[in-house]
Amino acid sequence: MNKGYQLKRRLGIGARHLVLIFWSLTTVFPLVWTFMNAFKDNRQIFTNSFALPNPVITSNFPVIFEKLAVARGVMNSVIYAIGTVIIVCLLSAMTGFYLAKHTKGKLLYTYFIAGMMIPSQALVIPMFVNLRKLHLGNTRTGIILVYSVVEMGFAIFVMTGFIRKSVPDELLEAASIDGCGTVRAFFTIVLPLARTGIVTVGTFVFLHVWNEFFYALIFLTNQKLTSLNLTTFKLRGQFSSDYGLLAAGVIILAVPALIIYAMFQEQVVRGLTAGAVKE
Repeated sequence: MNKGYQLKRRLGIGARHLVLIFWSLTTVFPLVWTFMNAFKDNRQIFTNSFALPNPVITSNFPVIFEKLAVARGVMNSVIYAIGTVIIVCLLSAMTGFYLAKHTKGKLLYTYFIAGMMIPSQALVIPMFVNLRKLHLGNTRTGIILVYSVVEMGFAIFVMTGFIRKSVPDELLEAASIDGCGTVRAFFTIVLPLARTGIVTVGTFVFLHVWNEFFYALIFLTNQKLTSLNLTTFKLRGQFSSDYGLLAAGVIILAVPALIIYAMFQEQVVRGLTAGAVKE
């Protein structure tokens, strides 16, 4: 009985490892394939896109920086991502604090979470009309507001669960007895305790905005405001494309996102699991 249980346990662990290995390979392979093609020309890619580059073409990256305003695209993407992260983290933490500690009803919480189910295409026309009315169309402020609205539902969902789990009611009650108001309690108690959740939300929001293409394509027509994603998109020709340049552009776009996630992955995992179980 004991040996049979141990055998089943080992087989289960081995099967899980095989699934994880397969999943990792399918996830890493596209990035490796793109990286290899970034050092090829069209002839090599069309002949055998899965082979190692031979010869290695090193001119794709310098050509991108010569043909496109990559530095400006990086700067714009950083501004949009950081601006959205600041707004979303602050507002979602405030909203999560209220939903987790100051209201027992679930109607308002459901209202915010329902925003996650609305297709992005359905939001374009009302957002476009409202930005025109506010004279924020085709501006950095306008696109940051658009991203903030889109990301708010997910951020509130994460922050509400995290604050409900990680901020003790007893601590807030003790602070209230000592004369600490709601606003002061939020900034001095809730924010420090919710740091891991804020990092989780900030990381995901940064990655979403950095990789976002649809809204940027619709709302940003000024060439000086285009994000790095739109800048890379210009490498695609109407009738023909240099796929080596395209691959190099994708690598330039992907590397910052990979670095950001690698830096904060542990806190992201802790933040996502902290509010997963109710006491």
